[in-house]
Amino acid sequence: MILTITLNTSIDKAYRLDGLLVRGSVMRVASCSDSAGGKGLNVSRSIKTCGEEVLATGFVGGNNGQLLCELLDSDGIPHEFVVVENETRCCINVLEPDGCSTEFLEAGREIHEDSLAQLEARVSALLPLVDVVTISGSIPPGLPATSYVRLISLAHAEGKPCILDTSGTALMDSLEALPTVIKPNADEISQILGKTTGTYDELLQAARELHTTGIAQVVISLGGKGALMACDEGIFHGTAPNIDVVNPVGAGDTMVGALAVGISRKLSAPEQLRFAMACATANCLSAYTGRFEKEVANRLLEQTTVEQVF
Repeated sequence: MILTITLNTSIDKAYRLDGLLVRGSVMRVASCSDSAGGKGLNVSRSIKTCGEEVLATGFVGGNNGQLLCELLDSDGIPHEFVVVENETRCCINVLEPDGCSTEFLEAGREIHEDSLAQLEARVSALLPLVDVVTISGSIPPGLPATSYVRLISLAHAEGKPCILDTSGTALMDSLEALPTVIKPNADEISQILGKTTGTYDELLQAARELHTTGIAQVVISLGGKGALMACDEGIFHGTAPNIDVVNPVGAGDTMVGALAVGISRKLSAPEQLRFAMACATANCLSAYTGRFEKEVANRLLEQTTVEQVF
């Protein structure tokens, strides 16, 4: 089983427009769909789609928190959340007919540190039952910058691999805990290392440098040019087939879920990357945030290549 941790859950609303978004005007929404959101819950759906057992935890609160649990029930995803006082946030993704996507992300309401202690106790109780842990998204207001360090340390104490997918200071402050896998982009790599990493060769060296700090797998997205992975076996470049993107939102989360599945299935690191890229590409062919069809991913897997470059 794979445990997903999402501190900053949300109700994700996808607004589909018949025309283009016009600033300062009244826009009529052609259709709206709600889903249980926060990056880790997209990860949860990815894991379930891959056919693996998953359990979601984190924080929920208020009426939105209740709705979120109901939406997860509809998705068939088991969950054990810590209930907090404040309302779970909402995030909106506006999708235009030309494929343009505009997101409005609430920061989240304040969560008190005693709730983090409750979550740590819950995670500790669950860890003996799981194979892999994922931690995704931002840290809500009110919680310490060390929140992810504490959770990663719990996973390591139980000998469980832990994937961390976050950004900014939350990522910077958590690297000392040496998560098993991180998935920074090129800008975040530059911030971490304090130097420019704009070229392909610079990214290769940056991934290698981060790996030598004790992070088992460093995965760097290159956008349409694929992804890099630095690991004990070497540095690998994965390339997925070209597609006409329908909705890219959630593709990174799908990739994290598929990486967790690959680790759980004891695939080699290069095969983990190939599998994850195929699933993430399939996500981009779905109109729904953080969702994909397993059959599409299987077909794309045959067309996804991974080559050792160092």
